[in-house]
Amino acid sequence: MDTNTRASITSFKWLMNTDGPETYEQYIVPTWMTDWTPELIKAGSIGPDTRVLDVACGTGIVARMAAEISGQNGRFFGIDINDGMLRLARRTTAEKGVKCGFYLGNATRMPFSSGVFDTVLCQQGLQFFPDRSAALQEMNRVLTPEGTLAISVWGRAEKSPHVGAICEAFTKYLGEDSTTMFRVACSLSNPHLLQRLVEDAGFSNIQIRTGVKTARHPSLAEFLPAYFSIFPVAAQITAMAEDDRTRMFRSIESALGPWKENEGIAVPTENCILTAVKR
Repeated sequence: MDTNTRASITSFKWLMNTDGPETYEQYIVPTWMTDWTPELIKAGSIGPDTRVLDVACGTGIVARMAAEISGQNGRFFGIDINDGMLRLARRTTAEKGVKCGFYLGNATRMPFSSGVFDTVLCQQGLQFFPDRSAALQEMNRVLTPEGTLAISVWGRAEKSPHVGAICEAFTKYLGEDSTTMFRVACSLSNPHLLQRLVEDAGFSNIQIRTGVKTARHPSLAEFLPAYFSIFPVAAQITAMAEDDRTRMFRSIESALGPWKENEGIAVPTENCILTAVKR
């Protein structure tokens, strides 16, 4: 059976997600985050005794991998605005034997003293903050003198084909507003904009490296509904007539045809990693 035939009979089962953090950990982390996390940790120059803060820590993937890479003598902390994410982060890090303190809070008003961390990391969070400048200034505040900032943001939409495929289908079936999350995800892909933001927040020695890795999942029919279920657009998808919903999923699958891998997907995704030093 060729790819086109297979694509035409794929059955997408839509279920309104009831546990966003679990879905994020099961689908988003291994597909989009795991391959990039070691790159971010390396950029942060984390050693055995480094005091590390992960901003927008989600389910704790950075802390888990940082402990594996640097050894568990470091002091790891995470902060996130989503309490459900933090509960899962505490559980997953405990299962790995990683000691990490997780805090509920806003990136613009963090509950930490000034100058207490050697490294601040932020993986795929900055572009979603309502006040990016305030968040970066707060990251600067909690860093030690000449402390290291390492952040990652998604790159250009045109270098990540799934973004265009999703936005085109969502615009057609749900309206342009439904694509906001995906457009925001790539909104700091311009290195000049990103550098200026970080520079204005009090950082120097700024370096930005852009690269592409392949995001994979073995079942596109399973992945797409799970992926969309954790976003605000899930309510709109639930409200769709079943036939329209099926057509929308099929149109996305068709657009992703060149990147299908058996029953799954293997799609290139561009990422930018920035490092800087507190002035």
